[in-house]
Amino acid sequence: MIYLIDSNTFMTAARTFYSFDYGPKFWDFIEVQAKNNALASIDKVFEEINKGNDALKNWAKEKFLNYFLTTKEEPIFQKYAELVQWAENQDNHYTRNAIDEFMKEDNADPWLIAYSLAKNRNYTIVTFEQVNKNRKNKIPIPNVCDYYQINYCDLFEMLRNLNFQL
Repeated sequence: MIYLIDSNTFMTAARTFYSFDYGPKFWDFIEVQAKNNALASIDKVFEEINKGNDALKNWAKEKFLNYFLTTKEEPIFQKYAELVQWAENQDNHYTRNAIDEFMKEDNADPWLIAYSLAKNRNYTIVTFEQVNKNRKNKIPIPNVCDYYQINYCDLFEMLRNLNFQL
């Protein structure tokens, strides 16, 4: 099982509790774990990170670039198409805006899920989003993961499982 990291996990860590000026051990650990094939992310997450202009963008380009896996594979496109169809069928629960936002081509969320589905669910998605079955204005990653039986966790659970220590 490999951890697949969402944009919000990288961004929250970099901008709050593991900023690059006082959390370099965390970022070194992430790199080592990526080199050991314990974690990665996807190209769509890299694109979201690239929209910023900060230390995370620089780190992603200089230290983690090889660990953003491509979503440009036919099995992933097929699973993404399935997710689009699934989202379209959720109009009895989610708002039209939530569905449209989820399906935006540059939104990494459905691509993370499609990647995991295409790879036989061998990836655990790491996100700070939480299950919220009552939410109508956004489709949270964990809600979709539950539907498709994909494992997910937050950053701290991943760090515990990988034996990270400060």
